[in-house]
Amino acid sequence: MKIPVAGKSMEPFLQNGDLVVLKRFEENDLVNGKIVLAYFNNAYVLHRIVRIKEDAVTLAGDGNIQQVEIITNKDILAVVIDAYRGDKELIINTLLGQIWYKLRVIRAVYGKIFGIK
Repeated sequence: MKIPVAGKSMEPFLQNGDLVVLKRFEENDLVNGKIVLAYFNNAYVLHRIVRIKEDAVTLAGDGNIQQVEIITNKDILAVVIDAYRGDKELIINTLLGQIWYKLRVIRAVYGKIFGIK
């Protein structure tokens, strides 16, 4: 199934209007760096898995500096397997996503210095 990305929380890797291809979530998809569709606080979020600890799975949008969602794997509905911007296939590299998440403190400081949100 293909669905459009809505919002800016996954920038720079996914942008508003990009299309993502989803497959049903399975236990072996529970891997740091994977982008998943989950149900959180009565809404659907398309965010990256950034931490797995026992039954708690932490998600964060690539563009989010502080906000995270803590869910269980039962809240994960699907996993992104491909993404497209127009006709161009996007690289949804799990390692790059993890590095980008780890740099969030530096990104926050950089944003304050240069007035970027």
